[in-house]
Formats: sequence, C-alpha cells, structure tokens
Amino acid sequence: MESLGRVLIVDDDSKTLHSYSSRLTRAGFEVAEASSGVEALREIEKRHVEVVISDVKMLEMDGLTLSRRIHKHYAELQIILVLERLNNEVLVQAAELGVLQCLVKPIKPELLEKTAALAARITRERRTTPSVFLRHRSEQSKSSSYSATMAKNEFGRILERAIRGNVIFITKHDDPKAVLMSVEDFNALSGSEEAKINTLSAEFDLLLARMQRAAARKSMEVAFHVSPQQLGEAAVAAALKKRG
Repeated sequence: MESLGRVLIVDDDSKTLHSYSSRLTRAGFEVAEASSGVEALREIEKRHVEVVISDVKMLEMDGLTLSRRIHKHYAELQIILVLERLNNEVLVQAAELGVLQCLVKPIKPELLEKTAALAARITRERRTTPSVFLRHRSEQSKSSSYSATMAKNEFGRILERAIRGNVIFITKHDDPKAVLMSVEDFNALSGSEEAKINTLSAEFDLLLARMQRAAARKSMEVAFHVSPQQLGEAAVAAALKKRG
C-alpha cells in the first residue's frame, strides 16, 4: 500500500515527538523524527521528505528559523508549524516564509492527518511540475536549470506552431519586432517576389528588343532632332486626338 506521504516531525520534546509519530504512522504515513532543527536539516538531505511538521518553540533552532532554512534550499517542501497558543505575529511571519499551515495544540489526530496529507499532495504536485514553484526559487542555483528547461520547452511549442502554418509575431512593449513562420511559407512569399521580378525583367527585355528595331530607331532619331515648336504641336495634336 502506497504511503500517504513522507513526513519529518521535529520537536525537542520527546513525548510530543513520539506521540505525533505514532499517530501518523498508524494512519499510513512514512515518518522520520528529529529532535532539533539541525538534525531536521540533515534528515531532509538524506530522505525524500515531503512534509515537515515542526514545533515553533525549540531551544537550538526555532520553527521559524528552520522554515526559512528549508525554503531557502527546498522551496517545494511543505511545512506545518505547531504552536502552543495563537500568536498573530508568528502567524504573519510563518505566512511570509511560505508555511502551509499553523496548528495550535492540542491537535486532534484527524486534523493532523488531514493537514499532513494535503501538504504531501502539494509537495508531490510541485515536484512533478517545476513551473508551479519556480518563482519561489529565483535566487537558487536550481532555478536557472528549471528556467532554461522551461524556456527550451516553450520555444519548442512556438516553433511547432510555426511549422504547422501559424505566423508568430514577436513583440516588445506591444510593438511587433519580428515574425516567425515556416520555411514553406517563407519560400512561398520569397518565391512570389522572385516571380514578379522575373516578369518585370522579361517585359523590360521585350521593350529593349522593340527599341532595337529599325522603325523604332528611326522614330527616336527624329524625336531627338525635332524643334520645341514641333514638340508643342505634337503634344496639342495628341491631346485633341485623345479628346476627340
């Protein structure tokens, strides 16, 4: 039977530590124990932990400091803090550190199990979908590898769209800067321009050929030697002919 989650319980009170451990083990969780924050960090390095349940008040390292250390290197790992009593200041600090939930003693077994199961599920989802928690690790070394992978995948999706015939406009500040299209579309566009140039070239060659005929050369020679008065008369005659 698959476990409900891999939980690390941290408490410097051995009685509370074993009590929570027994509850969650009977409920179907894999449970590890740590009696201090330093020991907890070592356990996290050794085990594939999904949830950390830690007491807030501990002598060597309190729960808030432990949460900060954990999320610095394991941002996807979900943390549940246990408080002796409600403390708004602690709740705010915990929220700022990304703590999933704060529970106040005494904690009912069903509530502890339900919260631990939720935390394990969230951790698993984030570990299988790095983009969900990438923003929380922007300053860590792993974030760059996730970012590169995501960028590569995203470019692959865009390239696939272009290959399928979509034209992709690349913009900056809403202004088009570049266009991504398939080679087939590019060849079609560039080929059409080439066809137009070839047509114009053929028409120009034909015009030159006509100008080389004897009659055309004679007409051009006459045109070069006419007087301004003759040119004016020819223009008036052409205009009258067009109107008539």
